[in-house]
Amino acid sequence: MTFYKFAVGVVLTFAMITVLTMSALVFSSRDFQFGVAQISPSTNGLISFAQLDAADRQIQQLESESAGPRGELLEIDQQIASLDGQVQSSESSANDARAAMVGAIADIETRANVQAAQSAAADMSAQGLSQRVNALAARPGLPPADQQGVAQLRVQVQQLADQEAALDDRSAERAALVGRQRLVSGQVAEANRRVFALQQTVVPDYEHYTRVRGEAFALRNLSPLGASAYLAQGHPALLSTVLVLLMGALGSLLYLFPAYLNRAAPVTMAEIAVRLIFGMCAALAFYVLANAAIASFSIDSASQVTATSSAINPFTVSLIGIIAGVMSEDIAKWIQDRGRGILQQGGMTASAPAQVADTNAGGGLVNNQAIS
Repeated sequence: MTFYKFAVGVVLTFAMITVLTMSALVFSSRDFQFGVAQISPSTNGLISFAQLDAADRQIQQLESESAGPRGELLEIDQQIASLDGQVQSSESSANDARAAMVGAIADIETRANVQAAQSAAADMSAQGLSQRVNALAARPGLPPADQQGVAQLRVQVQQLADQEAALDDRSAERAALVGRQRLVSGQVAEANRRVFALQQTVVPDYEHYTRVRGEAFALRNLSPLGASAYLAQGHPALLSTVLVLLMGALGSLLYLFPAYLNRAAPVTMAEIAVRLIFGMCAALAFYVLANAAIASFSIDSASQVTATSSAINPFTVSLIGIIAGVMSEDIAKWIQDRGRGILQQGGMTASAPAQVADTNAGGGLVNNQAIS
């Protein structure tokens, strides 16, 4: 291996490392923008990292200040839920005891030939049942078994009265908790309103703020010196254009490396420079042509918006650039043929370009022998 070929290999390696590094940074930034646009379309993939940091600091401060009311609200909710469970259980137990007592009182009244008033029979409270039991106890001539049953009913009525009093106490306690809950809920709601307002300054669809924040911090923390985060604040169309240029250069290097290793004619410094530039030009031309083709199929203005370069997936952009870089000669020839066909359909003659094409069908820049 000659020193010149060794130097060419070093230049190719350095160029590949440089292009790969820049492509990775730009691709990560553009992919971040595309992901943010998918999460929150109203942002168009653009967020301000400085504004995000400022809003995040204020949100953390608000959440710290409202931590007390939030904890108290959670505790009140648990207390209310516990009281509701106790009340439900007590009411169920009281209703069962009340139904049993009503049946027992009715049996004694039937045996004693007592005609209970309809209003008194309908009153199933502890006070109403107590009146009926007292009336039975004051009636002379009750059998001993009924007298014993009346005594038991008095004890049961007193227990029912205690249960009803306990239920009233729990109801009063619950009412006090509900009042406190409304007050604390108002404080928490005000804090949440301020948090949502801060989130909307970064992401208009504030319900997606947490996810966008996580994506942004991950990009900044993993990018070298925050370069990807800095690039992500550029316009998506500009990043897509830079990405396709870099991928065109990458495609050119993918063509040059096998040529350096296997081709009989040595790769020269001039060929590296020209091929890189030509690959980037071919990638940009093919990218513009692809966008123009997409836009030509748009019918109304809404579909034209979705056909802009900022809405194209970065993987698609990279694929276009790499293919154009590897096949730059074929792309240039294809574009030349399409352009000649358009001119001929428009009634214009293309005899002069045809003569040039006969001499060098691929164009002056793709004549490797001229730059070797």
